[in-house]
Amino acid sequence: MSPEATEVSISCHCAAARQPVVLRFPDSNANSRSLGIDLCHCSTCRHNSGMLYTSYAPIQAPPSLTNLVEYTEGGPAEPRRFFCDTCGSHVFRHERSSSGEKGDNGSWAVATGVITGPAGPRADNEEEEPPLLRIARHVNTASTRDGGLSPFIPIDSAEGRSAYEHSSPGEEGTENFKNDDALQAHCHCKGIRFYITRPDSSSTLPHSGFPDLTVPYATASQDAISNPRDEKWWLCPHGDPNPTKYLAGTCACRSCRLTSGFEIQSWAFVPRSNIFFLPSSSSPSSTSPGDDAIPLDFNTLEHNGVNLKSYASSPGVLRDFCPRCGATVFWHDRWRPDLIDVSAGLLNAPEGARAEGWLEWWCERVSFMEDAANGRVGAAAGWEMKLVSDLAEGLRREKNKGLKVVTQDSSF
Repeated sequence: MSPEATEVSISCHCAAARQPVVLRFPDSNANSRSLGIDLCHCSTCRHNSGMLYTSYAPIQAPPSLTNLVEYTEGGPAEPRRFFCDTCGSHVFRHERSSSGEKGDNGSWAVATGVITGPAGPRADNEEEEPPLLRIARHVNTASTRDGGLSPFIPIDSAEGRSAYEHSSPGEEGTENFKNDDALQAHCHCKGIRFYITRPDSSSTLPHSGFPDLTVPYATASQDAISNPRDEKWWLCPHGDPNPTKYLAGTCACRSCRLTSGFEIQSWAFVPRSNIFFLPSSSSPSSTSPGDDAIPLDFNTLEHNGVNLKSYASSPGVLRDFCPRCGATVFWHDRWRPDLIDVSAGLLNAPEGARAEGWLEWWCERVSFMEDAANGRVGAAAGWEMKLVSDLAEGLRREKNKGLKVVTQDSSF
């Protein structure tokens, strides 16, 4: 993929946003065959998406905004984000022009995870190409307090710019309430607000096979995956009779990418009995579940005033997102209804975005990394494979440098 051939195809999971868009290569990037992008780790991006970072590639104005919901981050001068009304995938970001010049319509960008490959006839070109995108910088890492995923993803800054930009002008302040017994979580618009509590006796009741994160489905036997010894793998430290944390990890599967709009989804595995919603009437400054807290029951959430939209990404599998701001919230299925995947980007831990006071991160692999390029072709597939490979290597490299992690040495 070169600056002379910049039209690419994009699609969300349900395909409602499918269309061609044209990438914009800045003048400083004109001689490169890969477009440099930033990974943004700011609080706004995390709570707006549910991811630990977001990434967008600059484009010309898109042909269509049909089937997309528009969400403005703040006032009328703030950026607008567009996500799919059906599957929740983030698709576009638009920054209004500050020049005031006639005809200046601001700048558009596309969420990198929805790029599927070259548009038109080039989709059939099997010639090996360099990755479509490359990571130029990590930006707005200061608000994470712990770096989020930035320590594990190397940059490739051909332009010679600083690898990190810590300033975040205009970013909203992040509320961080210290409460050792409850961890606050919310989407950007705060239409979705809930709490996670520490593991208790109810946390051991669910039964679940092992996730691909810990037992690779591509190589493991069905018996091994089924968890015949009924290990409570989601509770940490593993083997501790009094666990205080939950397992968390990263996923690169096609479904996560196309329902979020971004390549890397970070999940925390939490029993449903440890998740409580706040009613819409509760104070925004409330710091712990009270008598009016609503236990998570997907059948009664709407009745209790919680507006959460669901999308079936495959039979029996539901993904939930905020219908106002588009943040990915939960993954759950009919086979393990009492164990929920929670989007880690929504967590509001005072110690940092990785919430290490509550989570232990699996660093042996990225879940479904073998599936990373599924649904992508050419340079778009090359970009994803490199990103996921670099992340997996970075996690393994950093696991002995103070990160609260779980490894294969843990008792499974």
